[in-house]
Amino acid sequence: MATQFVETPGVGLATSPSDRLVDRIPPIPARDRPHGPLTAYRLRRFYIGMAALFLLGVAPVALGMSAQWKAFGLGLLVPGGGFLYTGGLVGAIGALLSLVAFAVIMFIWWARGVILGPPGVLVGTALLSAAWIEGREGIVAMEYAIPVAVLAVHGYLALRRRGRFAAQRARGTELNELLARTQPILREAPVEASPEMPEGQIREFRRMLDLALQPVEEWKGFATNDTWQDGALRYQICTMSWNLAFGQYTQLPAFHGYLNRAQENLIRKHIDRKTWNYWYWESLWGNFRIEKNPVTIDNIMLSGFLGVSLGLFETASGTSPFSAPGSLTFRWDEKTAFPYSHATMLDEVVKNYERYDFGWFPCEPRWIYSMCNLVGHTSLALHDARHGTDMVDRIGGRFEQTMTDEMMMADGRIKVCTSTPFGFEVPSLSGLFGETWGIRFLTPHAPEQAERLWQVLKQDFIKRKPDGSLEFKLLPLGWDTRKPANFSFEQWPELNPLTMVLWAALEMGDDEIVAATRQSIDAMYGAGMADMLTWTRRNTVRDMVTKGLPEAWRNGPLLDEATYPEVIVTRAVSDGAALSLVLRGGNKPVRTRLGFARLVPGRGYRVVQTGERLTADAQGRASLDFQPDDRSVLDLVPEC
Repeated sequence: MATQFVETPGVGLATSPSDRLVDRIPPIPARDRPHGPLTAYRLRRFYIGMAALFLLGVAPVALGMSAQWKAFGLGLLVPGGGFLYTGGLVGAIGALLSLVAFAVIMFIWWARGVILGPPGVLVGTALLSAAWIEGREGIVAMEYAIPVAVLAVHGYLALRRRGRFAAQRARGTELNELLARTQPILREAPVEASPEMPEGQIREFRRMLDLALQPVEEWKGFATNDTWQDGALRYQICTMSWNLAFGQYTQLPAFHGYLNRAQENLIRKHIDRKTWNYWYWESLWGNFRIEKNPVTIDNIMLSGFLGVSLGLFETASGTSPFSAPGSLTFRWDEKTAFPYSHATMLDEVVKNYERYDFGWFPCEPRWIYSMCNLVGHTSLALHDARHGTDMVDRIGGRFEQTMTDEMMMADGRIKVCTSTPFGFEVPSLSGLFGETWGIRFLTPHAPEQAERLWQVLKQDFIKRKPDGSLEFKLLPLGWDTRKPANFSFEQWPELNPLTMVLWAALEMGDDEIVAATRQSIDAMYGAGMADMLTWTRRNTVRDMVTKGLPEAWRNGPLLDEATYPEVIVTRAVSDGAALSLVLRGGNKPVRTRLGFARLVPGRGYRVVQTGERLTADAQGRASLDFQPDDRSVLDLVPEC
């Protein structure tokens, strides 16, 4: 008698869905100082430098030097200070332009690591003001007003920092009372296949496949107008790599074929020089070194993100096409190349973690991002889980200590971006987008921290409205309201943080927030948009790290060959003996060949829906001619 395919929830690695991953949400650690010791040291050094610059700037006034020297010194105290001293319409315009130029270069410093940019603009505008005043006298009152104003501003900012820390401590105490009464939501759940792709998800699946299945050397459909930030090629590639791997793990574990090929192609695009050429310039103007190798020093936004792509693909597919020496080769030109494997590239990630006293390392030169370092940690954990290596152990407890002591604030929120030489953060990058971004990469190794951060952010930023939609708070002038580059589909500012909320809520298994966020996304941007963004379910990242593929998925029958776009596979899962597929016809109905693998050699199989029979060859392979309709179900079961 034939074995009828029956999907078994939680095959292989299931536990009770009610099991909590965290017994209780840990309280926010009490703080008597606003910064951890490593950050405080850097800030002290920064303020000493600022004090020295102030003394240098007021020295020409105190020593009664010429007007040119006074203009230069006052220009060092504040951008445009020298022009204010010169007076007149030109002086006012010069002061305004100096301030604008300094603001722009500060943004460029953050965005591209040009660390000499701000001091260069400051000194340059000071010199220009000195040149403009030559032969004339300045406004005497400005000799005193500018230094006093600078001191007043710094005093005001210091008081604000003290007030902010006091407010954070008070908020932390308030939140701890709430956290003590809050039940954790993370649960152990069976590793099982999600339902088939809905229409919106199919549209996004096809868009990604169209881009990924073109020849590796071709880039049709990729946006190339942003080399440095959100829309850079590396992020376009990773977004697709990760989503395809998540989709394979949750909906298509029994399909390889063009899905594997698409992920391999994306990884090969990731190591193409077009993707990482930016690092030569960032290393030059940010680290002051000529460096063609994109992974040897810093640059976790490339190595850590690529490492996650590799680990997710390997986990979801059960294959390791990039484990051989030289299989990941970053080629600069015909004479210069940097050959790695999956493991040896991650060795570079480990070395970079070890280089810094923080135990974290930079994305842009001299800027540490919490989200990127959580991604990098996950890249190591995925490799350790699949290969039994000890990469996470090699970076030791310093990683976790930095998360708690240096990156967490007194109210339980986290710093998103911190300057490695100076210690200050970029507060505009915090908020809903920046802080929810890393939650799904916390769940594998620190579920209790994920619980705490998620609950804190829910209290401060998000809640479900009575109508079932999401009420959310966005911080102005930062990532929350910045329109990202258009590289996946038409985007709006609010979609950026809402996407991160959806991804975090899915990982946490917060069904209420998932439903509210999906409702709001569809209401704001059209039906099906939420489906386009949904590629995971509860514990997906955690399960991929800690559990991998269940036995039935790892060794059971699979669809190994299908032709794209004639056949769109929207679900493929095995119970270890039988195979169940949901297929959609592509552009037009056509009869095409399906190839099966990992069958029992010599055994007969039957297609339940048509009665067709086939026999596996000595390699456990067989094929079938099939014409999918708009939606076709195909169950392949072994015969007795």
